Amino acid sequence: MKAIVERAARYSAGSLDSRGLAALEEQLTYVEFKASVMQGDDNGRLLEYVNTHVIFQAGVDFESKPMVVFCACNLPSTKEADYDRMLNLIIFRLDEFVENDYTVVLFTSGATNAPGWQWMSKAYRRLDRKYRKHVKNLYVVHPSMWSKMLFQVLGRIVR
Repeated sequence: MKAIVERAARYSAGSLDSRGLAALEEQLTYVEFKASVMQGDDNGRLLEYVNTHVIFQAGVDFESKPMVVFCACNLPSTKEADYDRMLNLIIFRLDEFVENDYTVVLFTSGATNAPGWQWMSKAYRRLDRKYRKHVKNLYVVHPSMWSKMLFQVLGRIVR
């Protein structure tokens, strides 16, 4: 508790009541969690790879909504990357767009490292309503058999 109060003193010049302290603790915990996940044990190499090869913004569409490109074809091997950490990095990246309408462009052809169904299910459950609410368009470019099956299964679950 003492460490939290010391951290709170760095972030706030005023005094905090117990509710404010609890809110600050939750915020600091999330900020610290995000920072540690982003840095990881590889000095941020996975973060850089995810932000440049897996998910990134590629301009705006004709309605001036940001276009978020997700390249499933660039997913690294499960032997090379921690997919749970990568899911967190993808979610942190999506946090930049979820407050307003946005378009998702999904590239799936040529994906040699398709994640397993268990991971896909976990990823879908982690994407709560705030991530799905403002997706106005989803374009799947060159759908592979894997992505067609995935959308068929998820289409039946979502209804």
